[in-house]
Amino acid sequence: MVYIVGAGPGGSGLITLRGMECIENAEVIVYDHLVNPTFLNYASENCMLIYAGKTAGSHQMEQEKINETLIKYGKTLNVVRLKGGDPFVFGRGGEEAAVLAENDIPYELVAGVSSCYSVPMYSGIPVTSRGTASSFHVVTGHEKNGNQTVDYSMLAKLGGTLVFLMGLGNAGKISSELIENGMDANTGAAVISRGTTQKHHHVVGTLGELSSMAEKVSPPAVIIVGNTVREQREWFSPEGKNILVTGTRLMNFELQKAFGGNLTEISLIKTVPINYDAFTGTDLKSFSHIVFTSANGVNIFFEYLKKAKIDVRILSNAAFAAVGNKTALALEERGFYVYVIPDISNGRELANILCAERHTKMLIIRAENGNSEMTDILSENGVCFTDLKLYRTETDYSKKELLNLCVKDMDYVIIASGSAAKAFAEMTVGDTDARIISIGAGTTAEAGKYGVKVYKTAETACAASIAECIRSDFE
Repeated sequence: MVYIVGAGPGGSGLITLRGMECIENAEVIVYDHLVNPTFLNYASENCMLIYAGKTAGSHQMEQEKINETLIKYGKTLNVVRLKGGDPFVFGRGGEEAAVLAENDIPYELVAGVSSCYSVPMYSGIPVTSRGTASSFHVVTGHEKNGNQTVDYSMLAKLGGTLVFLMGLGNAGKISSELIENGMDANTGAAVISRGTTQKHHHVVGTLGELSSMAEKVSPPAVIIVGNTVREQREWFSPEGKNILVTGTRLMNFELQKAFGGNLTEISLIKTVPINYDAFTGTDLKSFSHIVFTSANGVNIFFEYLKKAKIDVRILSNAAFAAVGNKTALALEERGFYVYVIPDISNGRELANILCAERHTKMLIIRAENGNSEMTDILSENGVCFTDLKLYRTETDYSKKELLNLCVKDMDYVIIASGSAAKAFAEMTVGDTDARIISIGAGTTAEAGKYGVKVYKTAETACAASIAECIRSDFE
């Protein structure tokens, strides 16, 4: 089954509920370069991501190869073909649907918010307006060399608003052709770059000035020609910074609340459950304390309980400890409350508290390749514990293209763990001007090992402290 899904014009909220549902259930996603990377962060960790980005003069994957890919995987898997804007507005969605039909592969079409009306809207420009324009017309601004299919003589006489997509490089031609065919050079015009995103920028003027206006913006851009441009009213004025967060969805959600900035979410690491047999061979009821070092550990622990059909009441006599608030919250969501959380969210602080519990029997749930500082301190102080490593973190190389597509536009990158720092170093191609913000001293130390230069380190490992780092910097 193939779902041809419109991802909207790029704004973080401008995708349909059905489109997001398709992403969450996908086993393969074939995506274009204008897709907001945050949407792909909601795909499962096992989902195959295939970059098919197309820009002017450059095709990562030719259309024929895209068609072959959809046919190959669509026969047996849930495939999402994720396209910027709406798939049926200069998106070649119709061609792809036809190919699928010819090969007897079922498909569903999921409409997207089109840039032809949403981008002007975010610049405060109506495409229709009573008394000014009773129609609007969407035109390709990108034609093959020597093959003119746009009838400018007809367009010049329509009287409605003209919307040119993918026409930035042809702005001069669009202007001259319309004027030569009788359109007034003083007709209102606008060029809008990266519409609906935090990099949204528009230039307003006249048709005669269109060529010089186009030189002031960068692609992707939409060109508007018509006197509704004169009714333009400012309302969307992004003033924040572009911030890339590499943490978990919970961390990203907390940052949205704490900072309110335009966050792009890309989780650079994935969690791989391991040691199920070791888990089932552990006598859980024998422990007086169970210590969790991450929300991932909590999730996998309870998944393993369910898989092994172990009644949670076996944990009724155990006291729970968590390294930080996010981990504690993951436990609370399952009805378990921790008896201790360190004021500073790291393993060293928690270990120092736990050292007072020498006569207890502890179970430590953590990552195989995680920091061993906590267990080292417990061992040095004679605390009896079992070290149960239920998962490992790995670099998610499927996110490499996504990372490099967007990192060049970022003002800040938040590194939420040593593993994320390692992944960032391994996958980033070339230098970046983005300022790296670390979640804590331990992460900063790990980042240094991989050559990642940290600009600022949060005082405490929480969203509010990270937001304050960034806010104080650009204010």
